[in-house]
Amino acid sequence: MITGDLEYMISSLPYLTFQDTDEERSKVFSILEKYASSSESGKNLSPLLDAEAKKFLAPKAYRIFEQIDLETIYSASFQKSKNQELAAFSTYMYSLKKDIRQLRISRKNGVESASKKASMPLIPGNPLEEELQLLRWQWDKLEALSIGHYADFGALVIYKLKLLLLLRWWGFDQEKGFEKFLNSTKMTEDGR
Repeated sequence: MITGDLEYMISSLPYLTFQDTDEERSKVFSILEKYASSSESGKNLSPLLDAEAKKFLAPKAYRIFEQIDLETIYSASFQKSKNQELAAFSTYMYSLKKDIRQLRISRKNGVESASKKASMPLIPGNPLEEELQLLRWQWDKLEALSIGHYADFGALVIYKLKLLLLLRWWGFDQEKGFEKFLNSTKMTEDGR
């Protein structure tokens, strides 16, 4: 367990809940932006968290922490991480991505097997509703991994992953998403 300054830093971060309300957003943004200098204010919150963590982490731990990103979290390097929480979440995400790919293929082919429904109980809905279900599953996995971690590197990793999930959710724009959906489902002139 890492104690001292990192423990203070973790305890001073805003408590994260799986909500998308103005109050929740304001709380998280205002507290994290207090760590930023006035020139950095308004930037993405993840780099602000990284900059604050850099003050308290050993260089090797910081390099790992800084690389954490939802776009690459399922990569083999994270799956093989010595940090158990990071490795477990990475493995979970890799498996989830494979299941999603299989589900999309089966939907495209018009065949959704009962075994696939059992392994991935995604309630059919519009793309936004389904994405929120996936985010919720990821959040729940992080909640389970956080048990017993309060002020150690694992706790900080889980915190960053939760923050990235919230930022992803909060960044959804229903109108832009619908427009992208329509563009991706348009038939080309040759009927494909």
